[in-house]
Amino acid sequence: MNGSWELCQYLHWNGETESDGDDSEIRSWLCGSDDISIDDFNESTGLQLNLRDGAFSERGADFCQLMFDTEGIQVNDYRPMSGRVLFDGRVGSLIPDGVPEYSLPYPVGIALRYGDGDTKVCDTIRLINDSLVRQLSVVTDELYLDRIVLVYGRVDAVA
Repeated sequence: MNGSWELCQYLHWNGETESDGDDSEIRSWLCGSDDISIDDFNESTGLQLNLRDGAFSERGADFCQLMFDTEGIQVNDYRPMSGRVLFDGRVGSLIPDGVPEYSLPYPVGIALRYGDGDTKVCDTIRLINDSLVRQLSVVTDELYLDRIVLVYGRVDAVA
């Protein structure tokens, strides 16, 4: 995955869930257990993701899509982040620098990038064919579900 990746497609959708008592539906949502149809995506540009040696950084120019910032807040004026990538097999979890200490997630079997009790954000990357697919899965108040999927094309590879 090392290299530079340029955003080419974007998709956002949301919904609600009912508490199932054991949080299995919420955990499934955070892990990204939904089918994604590429036909639903919109073309999008303005965000570059750079990966190297377990670290990531972003650069943005004219990116005007809904995102979640380092504090788990839904924003229209997204500011690029940097941080580290934790890998579990072929899936990487983006853990940004600057996450407030009170919201650093405790181990729950899911690598959350943010979790303050009200909001949980899971931000993962994986290779699918020749694309890098980034998925932000968000649960707010144990009820509201948001998912943002960004598809990146490779700009250059780093050995």
